[in-house]
Amino acid sequence: MKIKIITVTSKKNQYKNEIDRYLKMLPSFMKVDQLELPISKRSKQKVVDQNLEEECNKILSHINSSDFLITMDEKGNQIDTIQFSKWLKRWMDEGIQPVFLVGGPDGLAQKLKDKANASLSLSSLTYAHSMVPLILAEQLYRAWSIIDNQPYHRP
Repeated sequence: MKIKIITVTSKKNQYKNEIDRYLKMLPSFMKVDQLELPISKRSKQKVVDQNLEEECNKILSHINSSDFLITMDEKGNQIDTIQFSKWLKRWMDEGIQPVFLVGGPDGLAQKLKDKANASLSLSSLTYAHSMVPLILAEQLYRAWSIIDNQPYHRP
């Protein structure tokens, strides 16, 4: 199984070590690629939509037509950990390759939102942008531990 986490960011993620720690605990058949794409250069002459379009094009160059796109969006669906583990199990069983899209400071272009198979909100709380990949990595490991009947998740 191949999973991608694509993040549009202005700097290297400060939580990289913690993210890697969770991803290394996943079984060897679950490969997680993390891509950090640079935000578009901001200027007074460019409007937000231009930045989003440039970032959208960068993201699109890293996805395949068969990928299952999940936008990380504050207005997305909120699911609990058990539901997320069921998603992961289904993806594993059906050979689905999920790609999590984390937008830059202006979010994601509408074109990506329209193309997405799902939209997910981690919480109604607002998190620092750099925390989203860390939370995703932890939730992937937690979901796997549920599927594998490991004691990590305690309801």
